[in-house]
Amino acid sequence: MARRRLDAHLDVDTDAETVVCRRCDETLCDADENYKLHALCERLPVEDAGPLVNDPVEYVDDDLEFRKFYCPGCATQLATELVEADLEPVHEVELDLG
Repeated sequence: MARRRLDAHLDVDTDAETVVCRRCDETLCDADENYKLHALCERLPVEDAGPLVNDPVEYVDDDLEFRKFYCPGCATQLATELVEADLEPVHEVELDLG
């Protein structure tokens, strides 16, 4: 299996063109998909993002939430995001393996 590092927790299997957890080798999805749609997601109030995150009510009117994404195979935390509650997970990395 040929791999390229995607980030600290994920690799891309360049033979199968899939996203794989670096810790447990769990295949999350095809490389052209948003892996967050296949990860476990914990939805939390904005306050859980930490003490350095200001209250969003001061800046925006939208309902925001703090999300944590985990590998479904080993529960390694893969990513976090602070976004509008009704939006799909942010597709941060789009690969062109062609």
